[in-house]
Amino acid sequence: MSDEENDVFSGSVNSQPQMVNVQPAGTMMYVEKSQIPQVLGIFVMIYAGLGLLGAASSLVGVAVPELGSGVPSWILIGQTFSGLIISAATAYAGFLIYSYKKKGIWISLIAIGCGWVFTTIWTLLSSDYVEQNMSDESGADFAGLGDIMAGTSAICGFICAGICGIIVLMPLFFANHGME
Repeated sequence: MSDEENDVFSGSVNSQPQMVNVQPAGTMMYVEKSQIPQVLGIFVMIYAGLGLLGAASSLVGVAVPELGSGVPSWILIGQTFSGLIISAATAYAGFLIYSYKKKGIWISLIAIGCGWVFTTIWTLLSSDYVEQNMSDESGADFAGLGDIMAGTSAICGFICAGICGIIVLMPLFFANHGME
C-alpha cells in the first residue's frame, strides 16, 4: 500500500460557516404600480359604452322617420356602423389600459382620431339636409349654415380630440406607471 491511500483528514467540524468575500447584489426595492392606468381604463370603457349607446340611438331616425331631421337613412346607418366600430375599438383599448398595456393607449389614440375624422365627414354630409329641412319649415333662407355647422363641428371636435388624447396619454407622464 502506498502512503496516499492511508492519508486521513483529521480535524474538527466548526458549526460557524466561514465568510467568503462576496459583494452584495444591491438593494432590492419593491415599487408599487400606479393606479392611474386602471382608473383611466375604466373611464375609457365607460366612454366607449356611452359611444355605443349614442351610435345605436341614431337608428331611431331610420326606424321612425318622423323623428329624424330629414337626413337620409344611408347617412344614419353609416354613422351607426362607424360609431359602433370606433366604440368597440375604444372599449378594447380601455380594457388594455386597465391591464397596464401600452398598446391600449395607442389604440385609443387611433380611435379618437378616427372618431374625429368620421364625425367631421358625417356632419359635412348631413349638414345640407338639415339646412334644407330648416329652410322648409320657417320660410327663411339659411344658405351657408350647413357649412358653418360642419366647420364648427370640425374645429370643436379637433379641440376635444386633442384634450381626450392628452388625458389618455396621462399614465405615461408618471414615472412608476407600470405600463408594459
